[in-house]
Amino acid sequence: MHKSQYYFSQCLEAASKSPMAYTLGAVLVKGGKVISTGHNHHRTHYDGNDVRTHGHRKPVSMHAEMHAIFSFTGAAPSFKQQVQARGARNEGEKRGRGSDSSDGWSRDARRRDARVNGADLYVVRVVKSRTGSAKPCWRCVRWCSWSGVRRIFHWNPVEGRFDVVKVNSVEEGEVYETQADTRLFAGAVSR
Repeated sequence: MHKSQYYFSQCLEAASKSPMAYTLGAVLVKGGKVISTGHNHHRTHYDGNDVRTHGHRKPVSMHAEMHAIFSFTGAAPSFKQQVQARGARNEGEKRGRGSDSSDGWSRDARRRDARVNGADLYVVRVVKSRTGSAKPCWRCVRWCSWSGVRRIFHWNPVEGRFDVVKVNSVEEGEVYETQADTRLFAGAVSR
């Protein structure tokens, strides 16, 4: 079995654990070995009071990419760091700067766990009995950058293979905006 087929099967196995309508599975790979798996799921500790206590509403689900990283490291960037990095990145794009070291998306961002540095992440989305597109969202890319993941291989069902996103040089159109992200950055939810 080819390694990408093996990672695909491991992603499918992880996705089978997801209770969500759209199930995603992810595997974190370093040195050719799977070091962690993750699936998308509801955040059990979410109580909805974040708007009153913190001034913003946190997303109610954890994505498969985030879960694979969190399962291995036990750590995560704060939601505030994620929002500030996204806001700085959008401001840089508006001014034509692109991504530079002042926007929180730099290659030299502090990494939390050296065991993850240089790892790859594979992601597959399962919709009913077939696979769907598994492009990462900006928040998942941020988590990967923060933790030291080098590349995200996401399943492309049209091509029937993994496409790659280099975490530290993400281009426009390589990530998608979730509905919660759209509301958050359109001003519908205050930061």
